[in-house]
Amino acid sequence: MGATDSKLAFRKGVFRLFEERNIDVSDEYWIQVEFQLKNFWDLPESADDVFSLVGAQDIRRVRDQARENLETLIHKITDQMFHIMRAPDFPSPQNSTLQLLNCIRLLTRIMPFIFESEELDEWENEFFWAPTKKVKKNFKPETTGDLQNTSKELDDETVTNNSERNAVQESSTQYRTSSESYETIPPLGERLLSALIDLLFLTGFTLPINLPSETSRVVYVNWETGVGSTIPIGSSKENDSNKTETLRLLLALVSKSMYMPGATFISKENKWIKFLVLKLERKVVLALLCSLLNTTVKYNPAGWGVPYNHMVFTDPREMLVTLCLQVLLVLLDYRSPSNRVDTALAGTNDPGEHNRSASASAIENNEESALATSPKNDSLREADTTQGVNNEDTNINTTPQKSHLPPNVDNAFRYYASKLHRSQDFQFLMDGIYRILSNPMQANNTYLPGSTKQIRCHQEMLMLLWKFLEINKRFRNYLLETDRVLDILIVLLYYSMENKHDQAQLGFVRMCAFILQTLSADRNFGMKLNKQFEGHGSLPSTVRISAFNTGTYADYMIISIYALIASTRGTLHPLYPAFVLAITNVSPYLKNLSVASSVKLVQLISSFSSPMFLLADEGNHRLVGYMLEALNNIIQYQFSDNPHVIYAIVGNPKKFEEMFDFTLSKGLAEIKRIQSIKERKKQAHNTSMNKSESSLDRKSIHDEPASQPPISDTESMISNKKDDEHEAELNEKTELLSVTSADDRGESMHLSEKARGKLPEGVTAASRQRNSVDNTQNNNINSNSVIVTPFAVGKSGFIPTEDWVSSWHPNLPFGTIRVLLRELVPKVKSMCASQSITTDQKVLDFLRTTSLVGILSPPQPIFIRKFQWSEASVVWFASMLWAQVYLASSSHLGIFNGTNVKLFLVKSSSKEGQRLKNAIGSAVSEGVQGVFDRLAPNNTINSNASSGAVNTNITGNNAP
Repeated sequence: MGATDSKLAFRKGVFRLFEERNIDVSDEYWIQVEFQLKNFWDLPESADDVFSLVGAQDIRRVRDQARENLETLIHKITDQMFHIMRAPDFPSPQNSTLQLLNCIRLLTRIMPFIFESEELDEWENEFFWAPTKKVKKNFKPETTGDLQNTSKELDDETVTNNSERNAVQESSTQYRTSSESYETIPPLGERLLSALIDLLFLTGFTLPINLPSETSRVVYVNWETGVGSTIPIGSSKENDSNKTETLRLLLALVSKSMYMPGATFISKENKWIKFLVLKLERKVVLALLCSLLNTTVKYNPAGWGVPYNHMVFTDPREMLVTLCLQVLLVLLDYRSPSNRVDTALAGTNDPGEHNRSASASAIENNEESALATSPKNDSLREADTTQGVNNEDTNINTTPQKSHLPPNVDNAFRYYASKLHRSQDFQFLMDGIYRILSNPMQANNTYLPGSTKQIRCHQEMLMLLWKFLEINKRFRNYLLETDRVLDILIVLLYYSMENKHDQAQLGFVRMCAFILQTLSADRNFGMKLNKQFEGHGSLPSTVRISAFNTGTYADYMIISIYALIASTRGTLHPLYPAFVLAITNVSPYLKNLSVASSVKLVQLISSFSSPMFLLADEGNHRLVGYMLEALNNIIQYQFSDNPHVIYAIVGNPKKFEEMFDFTLSKGLAEIKRIQSIKERKKQAHNTSMNKSESSLDRKSIHDEPASQPPISDTESMISNKKDDEHEAELNEKTELLSVTSADDRGESMHLSEKARGKLPEGVTAASRQRNSVDNTQNNNINSNSVIVTPFAVGKSGFIPTEDWVSSWHPNLPFGTIRVLLRELVPKVKSMCASQSITTDQKVLDFLRTTSLVGILSPPQPIFIRKFQWSEASVVWFASMLWAQVYLASSSHLGIFNGTNVKLFLVKSSSKEGQRLKNAIGSAVSEGVQGVFDRLAPNNTINSNASSGAVNTNITGNNAP
């Protein structure tokens, strides 16, 4: 910044804006601003100077106490920006890049504080979006003198609703009254957005100054090679820096969504985004779409691959890439209020694909190669411009015709993104997307800690991947037909496992679950899961599975999902349906599942069917149904290729019999029994602690680590063992069936030699089994003889009833498993007893050669449950996206910091370092939880979810 006197003068000018009302347009204050443009706009030397000299309270005071001055200030800034853009000598000392940047910076600083005030909604619509009038230059007034000078001054001024309009109205009697006195020009908001788009393609500012062009200095070319371009145009650090500042203002202008409450977001229009997605010309849309996409996808955070290079050299391009990614996501996410809940049929995600007319189909055919331009077409694009910066400010990209869009299409960016079809473009996209997504995984798995740069835009990149899966069915098919989908699977599971305990990242885990459910809905995905996972050893240690030698991707997915459910102590309860449905969707195609994954499948259904979990919430029974359906699919479609799964089912007949015979009274009695045992253990523990208090440490060895959240009632049956305990149990009991002697009447199946050796001396497997059976029978007798009054099991307050149980229990798909157990359990018992089988292998061989053809009923059609967007999920995704925008901006300038955000909740935190991250994460997980209670049954457990509005909390980060 300049000298201290210059700073004080600047601040005094800001103070006068709110200290003095109705500063006239012709006042010396504004004249000085215009006369000293070269000096006034040159004072701030950086964006930091502007943000430090123009405080948040200064803007609010001007906005609330002297709004007319704010109007005049915005007009002066935009007029100056338009003037510099169309100056023939730009860039020059008289019309410098610094002056243009300071206009951009001032608008970036002001706009969020306009959007935050609900009272300004009507004013904003009138000021920015009402068509305005301009005095024609060839109009001659009747009088001369001062009024002639006034007319001349108004030649280039827009007549608005502020003091300027009043001045014109007061002097209107001295002009001829004619309908031709004024011409209507586009609203200020449209002209401002059009100017910003032109700035993004202005040679000498964001593009190289020597870029060839015959008609205009605004050249709509792709910034980078990739989709739609094979000719590099080059760029400099100055060009990238100017793009960054322009995109930051563009993001601030469309951030109106951030200040809409969740309850109204779904129905309220954002006119700033609507103009960009509907009223830009086709060539502008294509150039901007490809430029943002290529800049994002081509970014390589590793640079030259030199360890620790990111600690020595700064990388300003990361900020540009992040802004490109965020602007692109905002544009692709937009739908008109009437289309925000996509009810499209499965597999038809292209915008406007429903009820399309014949002419629209013809247009679609012509657009097939819209984004597949050749080098020749790139050259043509450079010369193919319409309104340029040399035109009048009122003509900068005036509203074009919308003939390039078919009917019912409400977003040009989504439409053209859906038209990508070349395999080389898809390969380019996937290479770049995976490079960014895998960066955190690679950075956390190096021999030199911290040697690899870890970027922070991986969440936005995952959102972009999801958007392309939703928008472009050809891209989705390409991904699902290649092995790249397996890489994405590992990334999704890695992010889920890595962030499962982080409250600030639960929204991120939720997105991973929904994307996984989306991928699982395709048959190709299920088929590819049977491939051997050879790269397991290269995974970070935090997500590697012990004793995972030659498993498949399906094994890894099932075991990882089990770990997510069993080790999170209920924090991921809302995501259980998405994870479980991913298993159910792929189950008809899974082959050769390992012992570990087979056991996990049975353990999942056992946990979900436990009374403590089943009766805790009204929708928990759906998880049992989904898991039963998964086992049925494996039995009916892949019986001979999954002996371990069949073995796991046959080895646990009693668990399934309990499900078959479940009643409310039995379930409540079992819960009472478990609670009684816990209470006795707690009393015994307290007694022991009191006796040994003088000699032992006060901390009980049974206490959980302080970092772990308290276990919920609904999860006590799922998370009663740690992951390593489950693995140990798995290694000790890989066999599920074994021989039994005739003296045991063939009623029990005891353990193999390996497991039998672990029994206490003098205790036989048969006696142990008999004791277990006797205890179970006694429990059943007790549960049948005691009438238990229904009570709330979980913390939700839900009280199960007999009518509720009878509404779903008879509909559970028990038939296939019931037939399987009836046919195979006696045969396996008989074979083990007669042949003295002591190893599992012979039983597995028997199961491989067994067929139930003609015994089982014909398989039911495969039923796939896709992820379906709802109002709640639309608001959730928008809140998470804008929360990421908020969080990213807070690390540089903080253009939204301190504003009254309404789409999510910004919390305060004592620790500045984690303030924004924890705030946004909590905001997303807490505030948006009410939204997920409204999701469709296929995507949530609770069918009676509340319909409350979204209230994303963001203590610095408010995304769901």
